[in-house]
Amino acid sequence: MEQDKFWEVQRSYFITSEGKVDLPMFFYQVRVRHLNFFVDYDRVLPLLKGTGLVPCKFFNGKAVVSLIFYNYQKVSIPSYDEVTITIVVRPEMLADPKIYLTNFLKQKGANWTVGAYVLEMPVTRPEARAAGREIWGYPKFETKIPYKLEENYFEFAVLDPETEEQIVSVKGKTRIGIKMRAFDLVTYSNYSDSIWKTIIDVNAWYKNCFRRTAEVKVGPSKHGMAENIRQLGLDRLKPFAIQVTDKFRSKLNPGRAIAEFKSPALPYPPKSKKPGAK
Repeated sequence: MEQDKFWEVQRSYFITSEGKVDLPMFFYQVRVRHLNFFVDYDRVLPLLKGTGLVPCKFFNGKAVVSLIFYNYQKVSIPSYDEVTITIVVRPEMLADPKIYLTNFLKQKGANWTVGAYVLEMPVTRPEARAAGREIWGYPKFETKIPYKLEENYFEFAVLDPETEEQIVSVKGKTRIGIKMRAFDLVTYSNYSDSIWKTIIDVNAWYKNCFRRTAEVKVGPSKHGMAENIRQLGLDRLKPFAIQVTDKFRSKLNPGRAIAEFKSPALPYPPKSKKPGAK
């Protein structure tokens, strides 16, 4: 693996039900297709009930929801693929920063007061499923994620792990765009009866596409992810931005508690025994 200052950090580890995970997790080479949507606030709010988090209401009175495909080609665990649905949120028990866009002008996640709540996170490897659920409290489940990536075209889908029916399929085209440096990512999750803040250090450049088309279709599956996409109405919306890169690198750090809050049960029961941390 390549060696440079980006990877020069002290590391610890956690023992999950699928084995040892070094922390931070290193993502050396990743391809990303990132779709951003404005969604009616009242559609988003019920999906955060019981989390201690509320959606951020932007200038148009809407919430920001992202649908993202990650092709993790070289990682510090076995390579895998992932699709996430995230909502820009803030912890309801902390001060409301009110002007949310200023967070996105700060490249370093340590300076953020808002973050992304992970509503859905299917993955293709048991090691990734276990790490996400057991270290960060992400709602990961294991399934198949077929995809096709070309220079200006992409498609991906998520299959129901029980029936192999389509949960969702996405197709998109991108053309003209502007190259911009990626900022760090921040997530808020429910973990260990706390609101858990995690910073993901990012080293990448995105093509932010102005000319773009995308189509989201919900399949016949009754899986919880399909129901959440129907609730959000993503299949009836067009993204306001699509970001593309084939050279994404990141460090997924251990999280930390920033407020006490009773953790709700994670959806999609794990297939493994409860792990022990070290």
